[in-house]
Amino acid sequence: MSTKALVDFLATYGPTPAAQSMYDEHVLEGARRFEVSPISVNTDKVDRILSALMGEQPRSVILTGTAGDGKTWHCRKVFTALVGTEEEWRKTDCRIDKTLRDGRRLVIIKDLSQYNEKPEQDEIVRGLCRSAYGECGTVYLVAANDGQLLRTLRRYAEADDSGKAAEEAIRNMLKNDASRVPGLRLDIWNLSRQPHDETFDKLLDAVVDHEGWGGCASCGSALSCPIRRNRDLLKQKSSVGLRARMRDMIRIAADNDMHLPIRQVLLVIVNTLLGVRGLRSKLMSCSSAAALVSEGKLISSNPYDNVFGLNLEADRSTYRAFGILAAFGVGRETNNLIDGVLIDAEPQAAHSQFVADDPLFGEALFEPMRRQYRRGEAIDQDEFRHAIEQQRRRLFFRLPVPQALSQSDLDPWRLTVFMHGGEYLMFADSLRRGQVDARIRNRLAIGLNRTYTGMMCDDGASLWFAAPAANAQSRIGQVLDIEMPVGERRAVRVHLDFDALGPHRTLRMIVREGKDVVEANALQPLLFEYLLRVEAGSLPGSFSRQCSEELRQFRLRVIASLEKRGLIDSEGVEDIQIVRLSPEGRLNADKVGVVALES
Repeated sequence: MSTKALVDFLATYGPTPAAQSMYDEHVLEGARRFEVSPISVNTDKVDRILSALMGEQPRSVILTGTAGDGKTWHCRKVFTALVGTEEEWRKTDCRIDKTLRDGRRLVIIKDLSQYNEKPEQDEIVRGLCRSAYGECGTVYLVAANDGQLLRTLRRYAEADDSGKAAEEAIRNMLKNDASRVPGLRLDIWNLSRQPHDETFDKLLDAVVDHEGWGGCASCGSALSCPIRRNRDLLKQKSSVGLRARMRDMIRIAADNDMHLPIRQVLLVIVNTLLGVRGLRSKLMSCSSAAALVSEGKLISSNPYDNVFGLNLEADRSTYRAFGILAAFGVGRETNNLIDGVLIDAEPQAAHSQFVADDPLFGEALFEPMRRQYRRGEAIDQDEFRHAIEQQRRRLFFRLPVPQALSQSDLDPWRLTVFMHGGEYLMFADSLRRGQVDARIRNRLAIGLNRTYTGMMCDDGASLWFAAPAANAQSRIGQVLDIEMPVGERRAVRVHLDFDALGPHRTLRMIVREGKDVVEANALQPLLFEYLLRVEAGSLPGSFSRQCSEELRQFRLRVIASLEKRGLIDSEGVEDIQIVRLSPEGRLNADKVGVVALES
């Protein structure tokens, strides 16, 4: 296998018109054409699907998820494991009917949307529902999207009373992200819910460790090849670098409901590896990479720009993945210390470590313009802005996340709109280990209290739910609903805490009565960022309205649930408590009597 064939094959995953509609069948065709092994990752889902279909009490399986997350791939792997070959799979249409070794029938639907508004769609769903209740000897494996599946089920339930129970059960499974419920021989797996950091690592390893790279050893340009250089950068498995930051961005985006499907993740990986500016083709081939070496144009293949699709120029906006990554604002966001390192070369140690140490994309690229700027010479302002944004992007991938708060201004996340992104990831990791970072929890509580009271308090030991005195729509108030401790305490029934026990281990802030959850609210990166910025004394105008409204709704739900449980009585109180701020920044409550006026 030649490296040239591998590079040309990888380009089919990249940002090309065909990649926008690339399906599993097209990948297989490309692999055959270039005579290379397709990109593939190990997943336990195939074994679990096989166990469900072939168990003593066989279960049908529905695969859902975003387009490009591998529904067809999983169906193909099950087909080849049970009843057929790759060649048979390629020649069959959307529906496959096979008899299994034990005599039962297996029906595989590659894509339910192919039957949209056709009579076959209702027949498939009717058979699937009968199978789910054990009423026939057929098992189904169906790839579908949620919306279309529900519409078909609803139409079936309206036409046949026997379908109403199945429609309700499947709708609730989708709503609650439940893979299995009692009484139904059916599994539903959303392939978009896989751990995003693990999926990214597996995909990246499949690309950079592909057997086809072995041909590089005999290449005369191997030592200076920009493709090989970018591959080496992507292979680095450390807490700093392209791989680590790309993984973190994909993870934060997913936690903000901006999931990148496998197809889009591969597109970003390939563009980072092969992207190039100034050529008709926006992806390098082996020959164009060699030409860049001979012409001294290696900077045209800047991987730190390629991550964000900047090599694509105007075409970048047509790819959703690059729009999601651009939303991080890398290059536009900065602070005085980081720009001081770039422009003033101070502190000198930081400049030497993070700028001068990169002979291609660091000092050598930026130094001539920096000196012109420092000497006050006339320079093109747009050109200088682009140059410093390019250096900020590179630093985002090069700076380590500081372990001490005193070093926080050199935090790479200060170069993004998620200034506290590193802290979010650390907090999430600790919660998923069953631990709580008390320092970050305290800061989140301060952000909550400042939001609810409108006061610049420093109280993080308790949560003060405060309501407006008159305007029920106001987001801040000074009338105390309830004060509760942050973190579980003995002899206190109600408290606030944080965990990672939401659907698919998502982060939550929760109010508990003992061990029971009273109310929970997702702690997404955007809300986390809002609370820590408020705790730091700033108000993020771009998303403050959205977050403060979310917190207001959380307070209303908590108070309603506590009243329903009989834990508070906001209607029958004879005294109200007014929240005040002490000179030390602590919150206190003073009782004020309520006088009823006779009419």
